[in-house]
Amino acid sequence: MSPHADLPHAQHLRAAEPGDLPAIEALLREHALPTAGVAEHLADFLVARDASALMGCAGLEFHGEGVLLRSVVARTGHQGLGGQMVRAALRQARQRGAQWAVLRTTTAEGFFAQQGFRRVELTAVPTAVKASIEFHGACPDASITMLRDLRSGVSVRAAREDDMPAVLEIYNEEVRHSTATYQYAERTLDEQVAQWLAKRADGHRFFVAVTDEDQVVGYANYGLFRPREGWRFTCEHSVYLHRDWRGRGLGKLLLPAVMAHARERGFHSMVGVVDAANVASVRLHEALGFTVAGVIREGGYKFDRWLDVAFMQAML
Repeated sequence: MSPHADLPHAQHLRAAEPGDLPAIEALLREHALPTAGVAEHLADFLVARDASALMGCAGLEFHGEGVLLRSVVARTGHQGLGGQMVRAALRQARQRGAQWAVLRTTTAEGFFAQQGFRRVELTAVPTAVKASIEFHGACPDASITMLRDLRSGVSVRAAREDDMPAVLEIYNEEVRHSTATYQYAERTLDEQVAQWLAKRADGHRFFVAVTDEDQVVGYANYGLFRPREGWRFTCEHSVYLHRDWRGRGLGKLLLPAVMAHARERGFHSMVGVVDAANVASVRLHEALGFTVAGVIREGGYKFDRWLDVAFMQAML
């Protein structure tokens, strides 16, 4: 399975049926994933099938206000199906009132980080979820535990060209009204599409945060910090949120996603260039492992005033 590109056309997903159980268990065994508990929770599994075979599956186990995401697997060649199933499963979990999603993995931390999950200690996992079989022998002790807050009601996915008008609206709002960017002139749609195409051509992911109705409410991307060869292991990111969606935790979904993708691409460190007076942005970065590497005093100028610029860095 390749998690690094969305399907050009959404694959049909449906609820699992009793007749799907043997194929689900066989697919999980093929990928060395546990089958314990699948039969008991089959009603909360999603499957994708073609005419002859099971292409992928994803399961949920509901435990109080938390939900365990498990058994996410897609056959090789079905590019992007894993991300599609994760988003569909989490949407189903939110609709049933789950506030947190937890999973355990040994090999797919980067993939799940790109879906908005972050690594946590076991103490951060809701008690009811820890009662599941995956925390009692089904998964190896060396498994990584990851958690995602579902209360924002959004998902993270790779950006498409048809997202660019909404992305442009978010960015130009910042150009007009904030010091989150020091640009003065609004960007055009052609320029925005060109940026997206350039990121894709360079292999640098461009993510969007979307509602269940697929409304784009935030985005994040990254690219080289500086173009010369000696800088090739350092990248710089951007994160922007729709004005009506700030303060809902979207930054903590988008920023880990670009960090995970950059790490998989071989980058060693990531830099964020932040208006030093933007306390919310500084705190977001600090919460995700960034520290202030330096401040350029009065390095920016916008709205007729000088602005201090903080360079925040995280090692990947």
